[in-house]
Amino acid sequence: MDNKLPITCMVIILLAVFFSFFKEPIREVKPIVIEKKEKEVIEEPIINEEPEVIEEPVVQEEQIYSTGIPVLNYHFFYNDDNNNCNETICLAKSKLEEHLKYLTENGFKTLTMQEFIDWYEGRIEVPYKSVLITIDDGAMGTSFINGNILIPLLEQYKVNATLFLITAWWDKDNYKSDYLEVESHGHDIHVTGECGRAKLQCLTYNELYNDLKTSMDILGSNKSFCFPFYTSSGIAPQVLQDLGVKVAFGGGGYNATRNSNRYYIPRYPIYDNITMDQFINMVN
Repeated sequence: MDNKLPITCMVIILLAVFFSFFKEPIREVKPIVIEKKEKEVIEEPIINEEPEVIEEPVVQEEQIYSTGIPVLNYHFFYNDDNNNCNETICLAKSKLEEHLKYLTENGFKTLTMQEFIDWYEGRIEVPYKSVLITIDDGAMGTSFINGNILIPLLEQYKVNATLFLITAWWDKDNYKSDYLEVESHGHDIHVTGECGRAKLQCLTYNELYNDLKTSMDILGSNKSFCFPFYTSSGIAPQVLQDLGVKVAFGGGGYNATRNSNRYYIPRYPIYDNITMDQFINMVN
């Protein structure tokens, strides 16, 4: 058998397949159109470049209130270059100024007499750095007519003080200042009495009542009183109570408290030899 026959058959079959493929119409292939969409805008959150400040709660310092108040007791003042006072209760102007400057620069509250009374009677609290300044008599350096040392310094440092005035000796109008109150030191009892002791101790109830009332009427105040020579008597508390006096002051050298005797509040007498360290210890 001729070997060319199978080859011929295969060629015929392949050609038949090839031509049968082209019998179907060629379909048009449409291009695929891809619609272009606008780019979606995504809003990003605005970030504050400054760091967030977290406020911490304010912690207030616990207020410490006073349970004992130093009451300072001054008398007379002189200029440093002219000391004509021979008593230990005279103080140089420079030393008084040093005291007032210390109180001011160290945040002390200098009480008015009404503030002291309100504290003593429990109506108010005052800072533990509180002090009551008192001056007795009204003599050298305390008024416009006898040296004028005290009032200008009180006004310069804005310090409150109370002057206990002997009303039979000096006129209250010589002591006018927004920083100086004037209270009673008696009218005419700052002398030795006929009994050989302080005059206050020699008087009857009526005599003492009339003297103190005269003084308080002149001053227009009966809030407080100061004992001459730091000396009280058996009838004095009753007289003071009947006159409506709130507090009376003596000596002692220790702090006043709410338990102090209403009619003998202690004070620290200030003498000319006081050192600054001693003063600081008193007020602190």
